[in-house]
Order: sequence, then C-alpha cells, then structure tokens
Amino acid sequence: METSANRIRDPIHGFITFSDKEKEIINWNEFQRLRYIKQLALTYYVYPGAMHTRFEHSLGVMEVASRIFDRLLYKEEKRINSILSGIGLSDIQARRILRLAALLHDIGHLPFSHGGEVILPEVKRHEDVTIEIIKHLRDKLKKMFSEEEINICIQLITGEVIPEINFLKDIISGQVDADRIDYLLRDSYHCGVGYGHFDYHRLIEELVVIEDSAGGLELAIDRGGIHSLEALILARYYMFTQVFCHRTRRIYDIYLKEFMKRLGFNLSSLTNVLEIDDVDLINEIRVTVNQEQNKENYEKKYFAERIYNRNHHSVIYESSDFADAKQKRKAKGIYNILTEKYNEENFVIDLDADGTIHKFFVEGEDEEGVDFYVIHKYGRDLITKESKIIEGIRKKFHVVRIYVDNKDEKKLKELRDKCIELEKEVR
Repeated sequence: METSANRIRDPIHGFITFSDKEKEIINWNEFQRLRYIKQLALTYYVYPGAMHTRFEHSLGVMEVASRIFDRLLYKEEKRINSILSGIGLSDIQARRILRLAALLHDIGHLPFSHGGEVILPEVKRHEDVTIEIIKHLRDKLKKMFSEEEINICIQLITGEVIPEINFLKDIISGQVDADRIDYLLRDSYHCGVGYGHFDYHRLIEELVVIEDSAGGLELAIDRGGIHSLEALILARYYMFTQVFCHRTRRIYDIYLKEFMKRLGFNLSSLTNVLEIDDVDLINEIRVTVNQEQNKENYEKKYFAERIYNRNHHSVIYESSDFADAKQKRKAKGIYNILTEKYNEENFVIDLDADGTIHKFFVEGEDEEGVDFYVIHKYGRDLITKESKIIEGIRKKFHVVRIYVDNKDEKKLKELRDKCIELEKEVR
C-alpha cells in the first residue's frame, strides 16, 4: 500500500488521507474549481447549511472507495490478487487507480451541479465532461501514472470495464457504491436532516466479492449486511422526498435552468466547462438583475430576479411520490384547464422531479434490473429475495407538481380546492 503522507479533517469520515501524487492533483486548478461548485445547487435556499461542494464530496468518495477496497482485500486477498495478476495488475496498482477514479469522478460538473447540465449539448452529461477533462489532463497525469492506469481510470468512470475488474467499477458506480454512501451522509449532514443516515461502517464490513458469469469479480453482500443495505435504500428514498426533490428546491432548479439556457455559453469543447463555476453564475445573476430591462433580456432578467430576490411560485397540486404515466397525464390535464380558466395567473408545471431509488432486479417486473447477491450459509440469493423491504420499494421516484405565482392564501386555497375537484374529473 502506498504511503499517505497527507491528511485533512472531514466532518463525515474523520481524517481523509492522500499521497503526495494525489495532493498534487488536488492542487490543480481543474480540481480546485470544485470548491466553487455547490453539491446541491440552490438547496441552501431551503436548508441554509447545504453550502457544501463537489470538492469535499470528491475527497470523501476517494476515502470511502479506499475503505471498501481495503476491507475486500483483507477478506478476499487471494481471490482478488489472482484475478488482478491475470490482467497484469497488482493490488497496489488497483487501489491507486480506484482512488484516482474516485477523486476525479465529478471533475466535470457544471455550475450548481446537475442543474447546470441543461447547457450541455443534447445527450451529453457531466460524466462526458469528466472524461474530456481527464483526457485534457492526460499529459500531466502521465507524469504520475502509466498510460494503462489512466485508461483504466477512465473505464471505471464510464462503467465500460473488462469483467475482471467489475468489482472496482461497482465500488465507483454500482448499487452500493462509494459515491452514494458519501453523498447521502454528507448531504443529510449539511442539510441538518436525519434521513440520509445509515450504518455505513457495517455495510462496508459486510461487502464481499463473488465470481460473476463472465469469470470476473463483482460486489455482493453477506447476509449480516442486509439491514444496513435496506437503510441505504430507504435513505435514498427519503432524501429524494425531503431534499433532492423538495418542492421549493425544484422551482428554483427550474428558474436556474431557464436562466442558464439564456446565457449563451460556448461549449463547442466540453472542456470549456472549466472556465465557469457557481461564482461566475451568481455574478451573472447579480449583473442581470441590475440591468435595465429591455426586449432582449426580458426572460433572462425575469428568471434572475426570481432567484436573486427569492421570489418563488407556490405549490397548488402535488402527485404521489411514484407518479405513473396516468398521473402525469392527469396533471397535464389539470394544468391545461387551470391555465385556460385562470388566464390571469402564472402557472408552472414540473414534470421532471424524479430519480432512481435502486436498480435491483425484482421478479415480476418488466423492467430489467441489476442482479445483486446476498451470500448466506446455503449459497446465495438475489437481494430482492432476501429483503422484502427492498423488493417492495419502487425503483423510480417521480412527483409531479403545479405551481402558481401567487401568495394570497385565499386564492391559493381556491386553486388547491379546484385541483382536488379536477383530479376527480380529469382522466
């Protein structure tokens, strides 16, 4: 194992250690930029403590990924080294590559994280930007890592790996990965809510590797870790309902996206993302608010003022947490009737407040799922066979809301009552 000569304090994991090479990468401007990318966009308008950034999250993911790898190696050293040696890697190399991938996995995030992805070219996501930035940094990385190590790092982030190192990919971006372990704990801590807490120490303790159908290794869990895994999945569900898709956070996401669409960023090269961060965007909002309104900047100024003055629409309709196509269609119908009947009001419908709670295979469902196994004394079974809690949790969270630009309680009650009435009528 490489010496980790450096350490910093972290409110989630205690001390985070890193090598001199990793310290050099952390000090690069491309990585330091993450200090100015909020993890949860404008969620601090709802939870004032949510000021944390992609910088500390990236360090946290590196730390958790290392802890998972170290525990797996302690329990399965012979099996892991046998697989790694077959592809010309040592466990020291594998750990070093894993930590590099974890450290850089979010380096391509746009201002205000996921909210900023609206300005990317169609079908592109922050992961694509991350890969382009790593390629952009390749010459500097080659002074510390081999070409093969850099290529494997990229593969771990894209998820396109050879079977032998599936378990490393699972640690970075699987169903029980270092990324979600860190952000659930970190986001709940900074928001001041308890929903994201679960026994991640026990979860890591119970992770194992098993052979997959392609002859490589993949992550699984001992039966003793089922309850901690259930708690992680429930934490994701609660964080979607209370934080990630909070009604006020969502309306500010909408304003932010609409504002960013009108900025005209030049992303002919994805690495141009490195030139912008939250500070630039907040300054642009402030400048726009102070501009004299004209025909050209009307919409841009409208959304900037919404954000800057914290003047948001009010919710008058909300679906269940698991809105299906029928509920979505019904919400659209209600929205159309409202806009016609109350044409003096300004309505907004949010159809995109959604997220994936888990991707585990569930018997009887049409949607293909991920096979994740529980190991017990009689062999192994799918997690959804062993846990009725996980089997019973829907895979997709999706809530649909209608907002109105009105603060008058009497009017809001009238509109909410109308929505209840329309919900019974609209098919």
